[in-house]
Amino acid sequence: MSDSLLGNVSERGVVGEGIGYLAASAVALAADLATFYLLSWWFGGWYYAAAAGFIIGSVVAYVISVCWVFARRAVSSASAELAIFVLIGCLGLLVVQGVMWLCIEWLGMPGGIARLVAVGFSFTFNFILRKSILFRSRLRDRAIGEVA
Repeated sequence: MSDSLLGNVSERGVVGEGIGYLAASAVALAADLATFYLLSWWFGGWYYAAAAGFIIGSVVAYVISVCWVFARRAVSSASAELAIFVLIGCLGLLVVQGVMWLCIEWLGMPGGIARLVAVGFSFTFNFILRKSILFRSRLRDRAIGEVA
């Protein structure tokens, strides 16, 4: 995912960032699903495996997002940015768990299929929140947490 593959990071608009985030999410999804399937196979329990997979996938998504996807950063502190990124991921995890519960318990889907359905919902939710909170233009050239 170099600049040549996705275009220059600083010149991409929302659509370009969305495409970059989709690529980052695909890599993160691979890490997420590998963790999910391994843990569910080793230990059983769809929900714990989904939570662990989501955490691993979130870390992968963060690293790729800050290195190659988003040009603008709204938070001046890297530790605050990571904390907000993880918080959004936790909210996304609630979306995943809710969609999985609905699909498994109400619709009778197998856990693996339910997980894939939940991915679509969590991708959209996470992109919208992360783009609007973390990776937006700084208002009046100040980042969140900076004092005038």
